[in-house]
Amino acid sequence: MTEKAIAEMIAAGEVRKAELIDMAGGLYTLSEVAAILAISEPLVEKRRKAGELIAVRLAESYCYPACQFTPHGIVTGLPEVLAMMAIRHDWMRLEWLLVPDEALEGLSPLEALKAGRLEDVIDIARVHKGQDPRQVLSTEDTSGDITDRPLGGTGKGVLVMKGSGLGLLVSLEEGKALLDEITVDDDSTNWAASEILGVARIAEELGTSAATLDLWRDNGTVIAFRKDAHEFVYPERQFEHARPIEGIDRVAGYFPSPEEAWEWLVTPNQYTDSAAPIDRLRSGHIEEVVRAAEGANDYQ
Repeated sequence: MTEKAIAEMIAAGEVRKAELIDMAGGLYTLSEVAAILAISEPLVEKRRKAGELIAVRLAESYCYPACQFTPHGIVTGLPEVLAMMAIRHDWMRLEWLLVPDEALEGLSPLEALKAGRLEDVIDIARVHKGQDPRQVLSTEDTSGDITDRPLGGTGKGVLVMKGSGLGLLVSLEEGKALLDEITVDDDSTNWAASEILGVARIAEELGTSAATLDLWRDNGTVIAFRKDAHEFVYPERQFEHARPIEGIDRVAGYFPSPEEAWEWLVTPNQYTDSAAPIDRLRSGHIEEVVRAAEGANDYQ
């Protein structure tokens, strides 16, 4: 990845952050939030670290989007909703909270919460948490391509799928047209993927050393982009609790370059519960994501 491309990604990320701050009605400082909630600053920090509040990092401190507060405290139900989400990246959480959702009839999750639709919003947040155990994918041979039949007397359906060969061959032009029909541009991941930090900044964020980062990079434990002959930069989204998310090394091995691996990791995938694979790794679905990565190039 060239220095120009990295700079463009970072610039796009900054633009999106500014848009979200405006949508959120601005940001509060730690002391302002403590006053709003009538609690101490250390307790606010504790609630932030527990994931009960959204706080975004700007420069050297965390700031709190104003939209999550009312004159009486936190928007009702927001802590419960945040607790259901596997996504821990604060900018992504803020975007999810503010962007209209078709499942809520065009309301944003925040608007729906304020309208008293807590259960609806929790249901939407829950889809990021894991696969529904009531549905399984089977390779069992069946008389048809797809069937739906009861699982263990529960009355719930089991999706059984069987491959049926290559199917009808089409020309290159026809294939491109068919792909265009089913392709969805997902700009929501582009800006999040651009959270790229240099060695000094990421080491400070994680509370680790540059030597440890080098070791992780050499072992393939993290994804790093080469900025120039002597410098690497790191996507921040691949870290949690001051360490790389488990499973990144296993996934990256299926791709020819860090850039291609990262693009795949941050793009929602039908084989990872329609979530970004990196978020499924974060929620512990490592084998699922590895299997999806293994088959990622089957259709290239």
